[in-house]
Amino acid sequence: MSVFLGAVDDDREILYTLEAMASSQGWNMKTTTEPSEALGWIRDEAVDIILIDLHMPSMSGLDLVRRARKISKETVLLALTVEESPEIAEKLHIAGADDFISKPLRLADFSSRIALHSELVKYRREGRRELPRKGLSEDVTRQVLEIVNRSGKPVDANTVASIAGLSYPAAHRYLEFLVIKGSVLKKSRNIDGKPGRPRSLYSSVPESRKP
Repeated sequence: MSVFLGAVDDDREILYTLEAMASSQGWNMKTTTEPSEALGWIRDEAVDIILIDLHMPSMSGLDLVRRARKISKETVLLALTVEESPEIAEKLHIAGADDFISKPLRLADFSSRIALHSELVKYRREGRRELPRKGLSEDVTRQVLEIVNRSGKPVDANTVASIAGLSYPAAHRYLEFLVIKGSVLKKSRNIDGKPGRPRSLYSSVPESRKP
């Protein structure tokens, strides 16, 4: 499946880095320093995944995420941020951001984020409640869901990986699958006040929010 990438940042050096990273993975990427141009891509359905810098002079990344989400429910919105504040992470999620990529940029983080969210792109394109299950086990999916439901508090992918006997990438993939299905809730925040990239926590869906 072809996935079309976009990026908006007022720093051209960041855009050059993103283009180089995308090219190294065989992905094409549009880049711009103008938020209005990025919104035009979304209106024209020219990009599937767009990376949005949090701090820009003409329009904040938070405002751009809000506007982008109003235009499209399908486009995957990833925030580029060095913010360590859990409040900012929460605001971005509420505004409609799907995930974060931390600065300074690292190829491993960038490529894993894009690869993961390519599945979300396909799911949204097809308009179904089920993701492609290639590589996903029904038994393990149920096991991961049970771990989250039994925990009594939000858990991260490392915790689930340890309990289920999975690698971190596998645990993360199952958890994201469950989030997209609506079986698990996701929130990003810093853990125990420690600095660094906001970490994702997963929790059970309250009975009042279950279909």
